[in-house]
Order: sequence, then structure tokens, then C-alpha cells
Amino acid sequence: MVKTKVGRVFFHPESGPDVEKVTVLTLDSHVANVVTLVEKFPTDFYGTVEETRDLLIRAAKKHDDAKPDTFRVTYRGWKENGQKSLGYSFAGHRFRVADAERYVELLIRLHHEFSVEEIVKAQAALQIRTQAENFPIDLYILEMCDQIEAEVETYAFTGDVQPRVFMDFHSRLREDGRTVEVNPYPFEDDEIRLSLAYYELNLGKTVPEERLQVVKAIKNGEPNEACRTLREVIVKVHKHAECQHKEMILCKAH
Repeated sequence: MVKTKVGRVFFHPESGPDVEKVTVLTLDSHVANVVTLVEKFPTDFYGTVEETRDLLIRAAKKHDDAKPDTFRVTYRGWKENGQKSLGYSFAGHRFRVADAERYVELLIRLHHEFSVEEIVKAQAALQIRTQAENFPIDLYILEMCDQIEAEVETYAFTGDVQPRVFMDFHSRLREDGRTVEVNPYPFEDDEIRLSLAYYELNLGKTVPEERLQVVKAIKNGEPNEACRTLREVIVKVHKHAECQHKEMILCKAH
């Protein structure tokens, strides 16, 4: 059975059981954009990493390969206000991607953290001196490009972001709603255009029976059943909606 490879999901509204609309960004779109950013990242921005550049690009292409197998819809309370919200998870996806090249595998495994302890362990596991030296730089580049692309997606569909505190850059959405300033701006091109592929599904109009099942399950205290139903709707979103594209622009901060 063909399923949509999910890269990111936005629920509208996010809080409470009465979800009306779901926006699903495709995984292929996200990965292609991350690869574009990695390829446009200058090799001398943080140091000389030319020797491992091909391996870094290979890691960028594979870094989210396990997301389709780990995608789950969640419904839980947040510590800030206790209000329950719909969400999603790809928990464990970075540990389920294998590669014959240990360097690529370690980049993928660590691409959601930047722990000194884990980086030192990874360097110790690498037999080639150049790889051990370049690993922290390549890992940071992969994480930076991954996070910049994620922020672009979030800006495109919510107008706001929650940045990772350890990433050394800041972003801002211009008033036009499609241009994102990044500071410091590491890329060689003055601006980079990224195409976001997504589906937009009005649950009440397109899959009203499934939406009713979700709402009833949550209100009856059966969130797991609601999440399973909503997950099935999302991975089959291509059957109910046309794929759309939105162009976003990255540029230097003024």
C-alpha cells in the first residue's frame, strides 16, 4: 500500500479534540531542501571539511530515512498550561538508519543533538584521522541545515518558530510571509529558494467519518484510538488532497 512519507504535520487547531484541518509536509521535500542547503554550505565556513563533504551530503540524503516507520500521532498535555494538544513523533528514527560507511551512520545517529560526550565517542570510533577531526564540523553543518529548513517550514505555515537553543543562528520572517532572514548567513548564494511540497486536508469536508471518530475517541478518554485513526488519515492524505507547493526564500539579515 502506497503511503505518504510524512515530514512535518500542522494541526488546526492544535489544542483540544476538535481538529478541523491538517497540513502535511512531505518528507521528500524536506530532505531535498536539506541536501540543497548542505551542498550550498561553503567548505571553509567553520574550517576545512572538503575531504568529508561527499559523506556529509550522503548523510543529508539519508538522515530521515526511518521517519516513515516511526511516525506516530500523539495527544498529550503540556507542562506549561496542562492543556492537551495533538502532536506527532518520529521517536527513534535516527537510530534506525544503517550505512556501510561508519562516518555517515554516526552523523545520522547524532543529528538531533550536539553533545560533547557523544561527539568524543563518535570520534574515538572513527579510524581515519581526517574523519575524526571533521566530524564535529560536519555534524554541526548537518544539524544547522536541518534546523534552518525546519524553521522555514514552520514559518511558512504558522508564522513563528521555536529555535533550538544550541544552534548558533537566528532567523526572522519578513512581512511578505515568504522570506526568511538568517544571521549569521553561511551560504554562498545571496538567496536560496526552497520549494515546500504539502497537502492540506479539511477533515470535516473530506473525511468527516474519520474526523468524528477522532473527536469521539478523545472525548471518551480513548486518545490512543484517536491517534491511530488520525495517523491513517495522514499517511493516506494523497488519496484525499492534491499536492501543493509553496516557495520560501532564505537570505541574509538586513
